[in-house]
Amino acid sequence: MISKKYKIRKCAGATLVSILITTALILIALIGTSNFRYYAGLDARKAAAQTSAARIALMLCENWRGIKGDTGYDPVAYFSSDMTLIQNEGPDKPDDFTLLGSYKIILDEDEDDTDGADYYASLSWKDVQPGLRALNVVVAWSQRGQDGIKNTDKTYSLTTYVMTL
Repeated sequence: MISKKYKIRKCAGATLVSILITTALILIALIGTSNFRYYAGLDARKAAAQTSAARIALMLCENWRGIKGDTGYDPVAYFSSDMTLIQNEGPDKPDDFTLLGSYKIILDEDEDDTDGADYYASLSWKDVQPGLRALNVVVAWSQRGQDGIKNTDKTYSLTTYVMTL
């Protein structure tokens, strides 16, 4: 028989080490979740800006294509209600294309529009062969939200073809 003096006592509570380990695991999970939410929001804003640039390029290109690639096309006359276009500097046009015009584009902000970026577009054209014209729209914007064409770091280019005869 074992005397009471030598019995092993079991503690029913938590030790300081287990509390520290649990706290460290919870902090790691919280920091990971915070980083995930931050980068997910950042990526969503970047995607929204790129989607807006693609929509601008598509609207300009299709509108210009709708009038058979006329070299006297003025997008300011067509889009004054949807977005504000101002004759301005724009991104570089592709080689061998003739510049039609460059514009600064300010989208009319909705309640859910958190983009806030200014876009810059250059429209150019090239006669590929008699009766066939290539229309090109290049849209540039800054992901950092800085103003000015010199601060743009992303571009989106769209080319379409139209029969001119």
